Amino acid sequence: MRFYSWTTLGQPDVEQCFLDAAPQGLGARSSFLARGKSVKGLYPESPRIDLSEENPGLRLESFVGNIKRMLVVSRPLRALLEQWCKGQEVEYLPVHIYNHRGRLHTDDYSIVNPLGTLDCIDLERSEVEMMEGEVVGVGRIVLSPAKLERPPHLFRVREAPDFYVISEPLAEALKAGGFTNVVLEPLEVANT
Repeated sequence: MRFYSWTTLGQPDVEQCFLDAAPQGLGARSSFLARGKSVKGLYPESPRIDLSEENPGLRLESFVGNIKRMLVVSRPLRALLEQWCKGQEVEYLPVHIYNHRGRLHTDDYSIVNPLGTLDCIDLERSEVEMMEGEVVGVGRIVLSPAKLERPPHLFRVREAPDFYVISEPLAEALKAGGFTNVVLEPLEVANT
């Protein structure tokens, strides 16, 4: 089976909405959304993200690109992911996006937060920088087929939790569904 990384920046287009902030009220814990940690009990009741002047686009796509390494998806894309991720621990968190004038632009989007990570890379073939037993950087990721006998359809890499991986069947479903601004890059799988 093939696997793909999901690029959270999306496709560069100045007409599209692009987020450079996480929901207000999370503070430093907003990093949990990019690292697969639960925000249960921490997530704000009114999860607001304001569009910034640096990113003037207003067009909404199925996926909203962002620099915070979050999966911000439309209602139809969320429904598809819920279907494919049944049985997985995933938080689906509503988010309200406000335009540059402080008015509600949409409340029809959610942040998808797959919880936890998966030990799935071939450490010998991947480029993983370690310091005192801790991962400090990941360059090249090569997946290990031995560690991926029954993988979930959407998961995070243990050594790089802000890196999203999806299965080939889910990638095909995304393509067939015509979802926009979903950028997938094929990942290398080690030869056994």
